Amino acid sequence: MTLPCHTPGLTAQHCTDTAPDTAHAASDGSAIADTSSAGASGATTISRRGRPSLEEAQRLPARILEAGWETLREHGFEAFTFDRVARHAHIGKATIYTRFPSKRDFLEALLALKTTERRLQFMSIGAGLPAKEAFCLRAAEIMEALQSPDGLMMERLVDWCDQEFGESPYGYRYAMYADAIENVAAELTQIANEQKMRLANPQIAARFWIEGILGHVRMAGAAPPPSRDETERWASAYSDFFFAGLRNASSLTRPDASLES
Repeated sequence: MTLPCHTPGLTAQHCTDTAPDTAHAASDGSAIADTSSAGASGATTISRRGRPSLEEAQRLPARILEAGWETLREHGFEAFTFDRVARHAHIGKATIYTRFPSKRDFLEALLALKTTERRLQFMSIGAGLPAKEAFCLRAAEIMEALQSPDGLMMERLVDWCDQEFGESPYGYRYAMYADAIENVAAELTQIANEQKMRLANPQIAARFWIEGILGHVRMAGAAPPPSRDETERWASAYSDFFFAGLRNASSLTRPDASLES
């Protein structure tokens, strides 16, 4: 399925992704155009390479999606086409279509990939450290990431998917937010269990943690970008406030226990 020509925000250029280009340079075993031996008539001969290995085939979808990310970064959403993705990935366009039949399939898969990568990156920060210290480091990294070029591109990707493909009243952004809450709530519960404590409402605690950071990033976006030192100072103060708040709100059943110990 391809996006219709009258889709808002898309030019006629985006309606060219309707037929695979079988004469595109490729490294995936698809047809390769060879003009080195073409005569004066400009004839093109087609040569074929061997099939990709199993390992290459397994890596190919992620490689295609990364090429799509680079295409978006270089050309923007309005000029996104499978032709450009194919050139970035050095594959034939037909190879893209066999894995991602439409732009919706492609951009949804790209959003899922980038969401998973970001979640794993954030959740790994501070591994093995005391809880408050780990959450402090993570808060600083999250703020830096959200305000980075890739972070801003991710925001545009979510907005684009919600605008173009969103059919649920909740949308892609809500799904990402709900996933983040579940992951942070699970981690806070695990931390409390390890300390032989009980967290009364992990979901609410996770919401406070996430919404505080997101709110700060939005406010900071209205001013000149903070320095790394400023970001780290805020992250430290926020982590102190967050864990103290859990105790003072009687969210923990053992107020004398220490999450940081």
